[in-house]
Amino acid sequence: MTTSTNKKSTTCHNKHQYKLISLTSTLDFLNKKDKKYTQQNILYYYNKNLKRNGLAPTTLRTMQNYLYKLEKVLKVTTNYYQHMGVNCGTEIYYKLKYPKKECYQKINKYFEERKNSRFKSRVNNHFKDDISKNGSVNSVECLSNKNNIKEERKIKEIEKYQVIKYFNKSNLLCKEILPFLLTLNVDKDTMIKIIKNIKRVENKLLKNTNLNKSFFKEKQEKLKRILNNTQKEFKQNGYNPEQLKINLQKVYESYKFKPHFIIENHKYSDLNNIKSKLEKSIERKKENPQQNYQNLKENIFNILIEQLKKETNIEILKPIIKKYLNNQKKIEYNKVFGIYHLELLEIIKNEKNSLTTEEFNIKVV
Repeated sequence: MTTSTNKKSTTCHNKHQYKLISLTSTLDFLNKKDKKYTQQNILYYYNKNLKRNGLAPTTLRTMQNYLYKLEKVLKVTTNYYQHMGVNCGTEIYYKLKYPKKECYQKINKYFEERKNSRFKSRVNNHFKDDISKNGSVNSVECLSNKNNIKEERKIKEIEKYQVIKYFNKSNLLCKEILPFLLTLNVDKDTMIKIIKNIKRVENKLLKNTNLNKSFFKEKQEKLKRILNNTQKEFKQNGYNPEQLKINLQKVYESYKFKPHFIIENHKYSDLNNIKSKLEKSIERKKENPQQNYQNLKENIFNILIEQLKKETNIEILKPIIKKYLNNQKKIEYNKVFGIYHLELLEIIKNEKNSLTTEEFNIKVV
């Protein structure tokens, strides 16, 4: 199956146009080849067609959008959909309204008209702008100058925003310097170089113990708070508190001179790695499997009551479900909406059939 792209009738000027033509060719091929097909079949042959013609394969969702466009926008196909019921899928068929080559021509015509329409719109907008001017060369130049000034201001505002963003990202200690920097008559690249140099100087100063003592103390206190919160979190999840205390004290000793690796956890993965190691190395309280099983059983019982309460009286339903669950060797949650539901429906049906209406009503009472 190939799409004849060398012929004049299928000449394309953009990939989107070509892909619609290629899909039309694929539909024509499948309609001749198969009586029935699925969208996955179409996608398989469509992607082969695209690949053969040097284009990247597409997704099912994108292809569905193209199928919609062929019918509703380009009007070259009639699309048939029929849902066949639960678990039976949907029948589909995409009929070409015209011969294949005529469909190509209509697609090309649509894109050509759209291209011309856009061109006319741009031209009309241009002349509307000219009419609103005085018509003199001076006024045109004036307007041009005003536009240039506006554009320059816009660029400066964007660059100012970028400088502020970079400054905040640099996390300089001296925040008060930003207003002064913004008054400097320099371009964006020069400003960023200045900020980088300031950061380098700050880093050198921070290495001096006398200057960074109070700074580090604050950071270390923050580190302690984060580690304490981590300890509480793990303790609540049943991990051994003594082992937690010992391990997190070791973590503190390792990071007290480089606390930023823990504090700035949005930038560094150290905290997540520490938590992962704690989960693997520290003992956790063993859960009571019997209690967990009983809780699961009660949850499933309540779900089945809610599902089946329309089938019969709830007082009859409770012992039926209880007896059924007690007879199960292993209760599994993933069977609730399938096997358990269907089997209980059958049991209730048999129960009704085995009793007369009068007996059933007496049993209800």
